[in-house]
Amino acid sequence: MQERAPAVMTRKLRGRYLLAGAMMLLLWSASIAALVQDSSRFNITAAIFTALTFLPLGLVALRGGITGTDTAMLQARNALFVCGGLLLLVVTVEVCRRIFFLGN
Repeated sequence: MQERAPAVMTRKLRGRYLLAGAMMLLLWSASIAALVQDSSRFNITAAIFTALTFLPLGLVALRGGITGTDTAMLQARNALFVCGGLLLLVVTVEVCRRIFFLGN
């Protein structure tokens, strides 16, 4: 049987999951705000992408930070790994876009 993690470590981890979940929800709300400000095709695509990816992942990370149960913490950790991969993909696409389309 595994030993339980110390309470201080669990609180720090829960705080990190709360912060990460809040940041993902902030990214989602920023895409919605950009859509309200200017309804271009790019903003519509960004809003749909973030609504399908970052909104659920942010909610899972927040739930893991709030509840602190073992399964919720495991799901929050997995959500953060997926979110990191998505952010890496978005940054890669943006760098390629700026390299190949220099004027815009």
